[in-house]
Amino acid sequence: NPDELSMQCILIALNRFLQEKHGSKMAFLDGNPPERLCKPIADHIESLGGQVILNSRIQKIELNADKSVKHFVLTNGNIITGDAYVFATPVDILKLLLPEDWKEISYFKK
Repeated sequence: NPDELSMQCILIALNRFLQEKHGSKMAFLDGNPPERLCKPIADHIESLGGQVILNSRIQKIELNADKSVKHFVLTNGNIITGDAYVFATPVDILKLLLPEDWKEISYFKK
């Protein structure tokens, strides 16, 4: 059950595979990670009307009164709003950007 399992082991393994010269040939992917892993995910999001924004750094996660995401503030000053968000970043960076109101939520304590 993903709610009961830390993804740390999987992330460590994935990181190792991606750093190896032939990591994608280790029975993990049948091609390079950007084409075989990332592109299908981005294509699916876009096929449903979503937008994939790359090479953008989040400065702050702004919350609504009910502690849901109001918007993301990027380091270039742009504001990103949406119905749902996927935040692809290392856990250490997420911890730095985590709103104070979320730090006590058990999900984020793990």
